[in-house]
Amino acid sequence: MSNRGIKRPCKDTPSTSHETPKRHKLPCPSPEKMSDVTRYIRLAKVLMPNVTFKLRNEIENSSTKTITQYIRENISKLNKEIKKKTTVGLFGRTGTGKSSLINAVLGESNLLPSGSICACTSVIIQVEANVTNSNYIAEIEFISKQNWEDELETLLKVLSEDDDKDHEMFNAANDKITALYGEEGVFMAKENLMKDERFSEIPEFLKSKRKTISCKNASELQDLIACYIQHDDSSPGECYWPVVKSVTIKIPNCKDFMEHVVLVDLPGTGDYNKSRDEMWRLKLQDCSTVWIVSEINRAGSDKEAWNLLSNSVRDMAERGECSSISFICTKTDDINPQSYMRSAKLIDEDFQITSEDPQYASKRKAACIKHRNRTAKEKLRNIFNQQDTIKEHFNCGNNFFSVFTVSSEEFTKENPLLKPEDTEIPKLKNLLRSYNNTHTTETANLYISGALGCLSPIQCFKVTDTLMHFLISRDLRNSTTTRWDFTQKARSVGSIRKCL
Repeated sequence: MSNRGIKRPCKDTPSTSHETPKRHKLPCPSPEKMSDVTRYIRLAKVLMPNVTFKLRNEIENSSTKTITQYIRENISKLNKEIKKKTTVGLFGRTGTGKSSLINAVLGESNLLPSGSICACTSVIIQVEANVTNSNYIAEIEFISKQNWEDELETLLKVLSEDDDKDHEMFNAANDKITALYGEEGVFMAKENLMKDERFSEIPEFLKSKRKTISCKNASELQDLIACYIQHDDSSPGECYWPVVKSVTIKIPNCKDFMEHVVLVDLPGTGDYNKSRDEMWRLKLQDCSTVWIVSEINRAGSDKEAWNLLSNSVRDMAERGECSSISFICTKTDDINPQSYMRSAKLIDEDFQITSEDPQYASKRKAACIKHRNRTAKEKLRNIFNQQDTIKEHFNCGNNFFSVFTVSSEEFTKENPLLKPEDTEIPKLKNLLRSYNNTHTTETANLYISGALGCLSPIQCFKVTDTLMHFLISRDLRNSTTTRWDFTQKARSVGSIRKCL
């Protein structure tokens, strides 16, 4: 039965008898406690193969056959079950500074392309950690040839319409065909456009395979993936994004805060291509948290961002994964102090500065930035309180919605006007680290729980088959109704180890 429309309680919201039970998440452990988590999980993972080895000869013993099969099967399942990564979904119009934001948080100034080139709005971009080597890797997934043929037919139909022409749809269709085939493509028939030689530069598309690009540095990768994720008017026929479903970028040196986290840049829904639109919805359902990105000078009036969120809230609530929403105001350093002080009715005395100060200009701008940041946070919280559609699907407690005011430009400057903490980029990085640590703890908790369920019967290894059936059923009941403390579970595994 579908869970669509059911309210999802937040972490800090009390559950009542008539509400859907909330998923209790473990608190994020402090760094000094992470070593204990790692030690416990390593102990359990070393112990499990030893148990399997010791039980290898027991399977033929009829008196222990049931318990042995039970333990071996569950150990096998335990090693295969992997908790999904924490997904952070990013919403935002083109030009809001999402690419610069991601680059700044990850400490990679030349990772995602941004700037003068018009960004493509249909490709899903995922960013995660490369934990295997020091290379920068991009994995490009294409839509199927049949899907592109179906979409191409729709695009050509849009271009052929003369009456009641939708200019936005017309321009989108024209951009896609021109990007892939060049300016002459809009005058060609579908059969000609679908010939294999048209895709000689991307043979992976014809073979329905992923294309992998590996580079030693971020800037090199940026140059090579630009044609797969962005539209460039200066290179018609050399952009392949119209047939790209998603691009997964893996970066090194960020394991401590991104090992179990994936950032997903979510373009708007309603794409002509069905497979791309379906993937968009699936990614949205997987989101553990959502970041809405908007320029600070229009954050309070950015109806498009709020509408996109409201229209997506049903998909977000579908699986009950989403537990928080953050509104991120970008480009906070883009401000004219004189104009801002006039509109906000502020004077120098309000900031305790004077024009005689040698650093007057920089202090005035910094003060205006901070004042606007505080004002924006208050205004956005008031706007969120009026979002009835979101509240219909989530029980929004105090920690459900948060606002960040960031400046990627100031954070990456050699001589910045603002302190690093005032750009709030470090706050977002720490937020990702908390997601990562919480995921580590939850994964360890699930593994230890499963290991304990496998090992507990060993203490009663000589019980009869009948009693074993009772133990199994009791164990299954307990696994769905009881949550043990992580440390207690780990110590239990250690005590059972002595029995082997």
